[in-house]
Amino acid sequence: MKKLACIDLGTNTFHLLIVEEVHGKLQEIYRKRVYVILAENGIQTIGEIPFERAILAINGFAEAIGEHQPLELRIIGTEAMRTASNGHLLIDYIIEKLSVQPEIISGKREAELILKGTSLIVDMNKGNSLIMDIGGGSVEFIFVTDGQVKFIESFKVGVTVLYNRFQNNDPITAKELSDLNQFLSETLSSITSLLDAEEEFTLIGASGSYEVLQSVIDGEVFRNASSTYRIEQFIQLYDQVIFSTEAERLQIEGMPPERAKLIVVAFALIKLIVSTGQCHKIVVSPFALKEGVLSEMM
Repeated sequence: MKKLACIDLGTNTFHLLIVEEVHGKLQEIYRKRVYVILAENGIQTIGEIPFERAILAINGFAEAIGEHQPLELRIIGTEAMRTASNGHLLIDYIIEKLSVQPEIISGKREAELILKGTSLIVDMNKGNSLIMDIGGGSVEFIFVTDGQVKFIESFKVGVTVLYNRFQNNDPITAKELSDLNQFLSETLSSITSLLDAEEEFTLIGASGSYEVLQSVIDGEVFRNASSTYRIEQFIQLYDQVIFSTEAERLQIEGMPPERAKLIVVAFALIKLIVSTGQCHKIVVSPFALKEGVLSEMM
């Protein structure tokens, strides 16, 4: 059986996913996620410590790939790799280590791959669906009506970017939250105007911050199936999280420790969307960019 692999060089996390193609479907055989936080010191330049974390992650991926040969590998770079002035140094290291040229893709192309991945596990052929993928450097939105794409765009409002710009206190202050919400309302006006003009829609959260809903509410993160939540369930968790300290969030049962720092700005993003138009439920998709890349490889 044919082995396929994808490395996603995200702004917050590096992912490696290795699958086998079985009867036209992806069967996972290895998965690794490493929190590198490339934009820890700002997205314009990868700091020394994040760069070291990235190198260690790539070394670990190289070892895993070596254990699963032969396979076909694609490497995708997103917002931090698009933006950072020294991203080329990391690209050079990856080429030397893995003998594969990373593809540094545009935000629009990223959104297209997220759509392909999400479509593998969530049916969007009836009604209105808004896919929202929250990354560290950017957020992608794809609005689908009866299976047809009506809007697809990437915005530079990832959670690390927002945290660095707006959250200087722990917990976030009312003024910081107000400034954040005003910025988001202005920056995302094209998608919120669309939502206001439509009938009800389903919000499809593609992995990332949405895993917090799964982990806290259900006690686990699902890898091969989507899960559905009521808006009220999100709002209840939002109210619990939004003005809490990081230490308090870490005490919430099921809260992933690596998500506790940035979840406030992530939830502010989600709250803006579910409060716009007529969002009637949230579906969390475990499939996103990596699965989109692998489906193309099939």
